[in-house]
Amino acid sequence: MPKKVAKKKKADAEPAANPGDPPGPPPEKEPSEIFPELDVRPERWVNLQVKLVTWEHLNFAVVMRTSTRLYSIVDKVRDRHGGSIRDIILYRHQVHPQNILLDLGRTLDDVGFEGGSRNDPKDEVIWYDYQAHSSDCPLLLSSPRGASRKDVAKKVAADALKDAKLKEMQHATVDKSKEKEAAKEVKKEEPAEGEAKE
Repeated sequence: MPKKVAKKKKADAEPAANPGDPPGPPPEKEPSEIFPELDVRPERWVNLQVKLVTWEHLNFAVVMRTSTRLYSIVDKVRDRHGGSIRDIILYRHQVHPQNILLDLGRTLDDVGFEGGSRNDPKDEVIWYDYQAHSSDCPLLLSSPRGASRKDVAKKVAADALKDAKLKEMQHATVDKSKEKEAAKEVKKEEPAEGEAKE
C-alpha cells in the first residue's frame, strides 16, 4: 500500500519573512539591489616617466593605462635591471617619505595618476629606488685583494719592499757564486803552479 502524504496547510507552506508580513512568496528584489553598479569610464592613459633616484641612465618611459597595477611597474623595473635587484620602492611625483607607494596591488588611478586619452596621454613621473643584491656567502662578502685605498697603498709598499729584498738576495747570490767560481779557479791554478816548481 502506498503511503499517504499529509496535506500542508497554507499557513505552513511559506513562513513570513517578518512576523508582521503576510504569508506568501518573498517580494522580488530590484535589479539594482542584486547587481552592483558598474564603473564604466573611458580608458585613460599616462606617459609614465620611471626614474631611478641615483642614476639617470636607467630612466625609461612607458605608456600604460591608469588601471595598471603598481606591481606591473615593479616588474618592468626589475626586468630593466636583469632581475638582479629586490626591495623596489616606488615614489609618486618626488622622492619623499610621504610619497612612498606601499600597496603594490593598487592601480595608478587609485594612487592619483589621472591620465588622458590614448592619443594624448598625460605625462606623469614615478621614482624608484632599490636594494642591491646581498648575500651571506663569505667569498662574495670579502673585498677583492684589499680594495680600500689604504689597503692598496699598504700592499703596493709591501710588494715594493719584497721586490727590493728579492733583488738584493739575487745580487748577493750572484756575487757569492762569482766568488766561489773565482776561488775554484784559484785552487786549480795553485796546484798546477806547485807542480811546475818541483
